[in-house]
Amino acid sequence: MVTTDEIRSLALSLPGTEERDHGGKPSFRVRNKIFAVLPQDGLSLVVKTTKDDRFLYTTMAPDIYLVPDSFEHLAFMVVRMDRVDPEECRELLIQAWKRVSPKKIVQVYDEALKGRERIGRD
Repeated sequence: MVTTDEIRSLALSLPGTEERDHGGKPSFRVRNKIFAVLPQDGLSLVVKTTKDDRFLYTTMAPDIYLVPDSFEHLAFMVVRMDRVDPEECRELLIQAWKRVSPKKIVQVYDEALKGRERIGRD
């Protein structure tokens, strides 16, 4: 199970991320663009995605990935944190962050990751 504290910690570790209220719920943004929201239930996470990816996830695992009717025209989906694989959830959150972040920031982030991977192999 992934916790809201883990989501908050990862989201805020991503460059340029700010936490702001979004209708009584914590949201994570870059330059005021939302990439994730923590609903009040403590069991789900809303992440920005593409409509194609959303279709794939919700088709493959409808018990984990959901699209409420109110999200039909939005490129967001709900992820059940109590059912999702923690590494997959981590990747979804990072991909959501990349979708709203400036390309230069994403490039620097990706290069830093590659550098850490090379160090780990040496």
